[in-house]
Amino acid sequence: MVWKLFSTSASMNHHDQHISERSRIVALHDEGLSNRAIAGRLGVSLPTVRKWIRRWQETGNLNDLERRPRSRVTSREEDERIIQAAVTQPFINAAAITTDLGLEVSNTTVRRRLHAAGVHHRVPAMKEHITDVHRNTSYSLFIVRLAFAQEHVTKDIGFWERTVFSDEKTFSSSNHGRIHLWRRDSTRVILMQQWTGFGGRLLARLFNAGVC
Repeated sequence: MVWKLFSTSASMNHHDQHISERSRIVALHDEGLSNRAIAGRLGVSLPTVRKWIRRWQETGNLNDLERRPRSRVTSREEDERIIQAAVTQPFINAAAITTDLGLEVSNTTVRRRLHAAGVHHRVPAMKEHITDVHRNTSYSLFIVRLAFAQEHVTKDIGFWERTVFSDEKTFSSSNHGRIHLWRRDSTRVILMQQWTGFGGRLLARLFNAGVC
């Protein structure tokens, strides 16, 4: 059998380069070279030489086999249960969701289902960023703070639960680190939720607030 050898060039795409290399493997094999000699001449591994010679002999095809999509390991009902678990128990982690629901899937799969539904593991709330105006115009900021206090002095506790303090700082005596929870995109936690564990946490709210 006579083979036309493809020359590799900068203009070739990856597919053409692969086909060229595989064609050279088969051509050199037809010339009588051993698999080891072919591997040494082309700078490829011995298993690669064996693979493409066998593929050509069995199928006459040097193209990659068509990849079948992976079958989904969770049902629609299980996906809904995963999302419900994260929404109703935002402090739970992926491993606990997998165990509590009795799922035979990886923790990564659970995270993928939540991310696909727009539920991510994030800090409880997004705070307003301090701008140059806040930093550099102290007197103006004082006037703004005073006006804010006078305007909202009669507000009830529900109003303050929806207020984000941009100078808020948490000090912790435990090694748990920053608390994260599951929440949907473009949302924040309104309920007063507290992490319990070893050590203590002190939340200091300096008066520089923005209302959601």
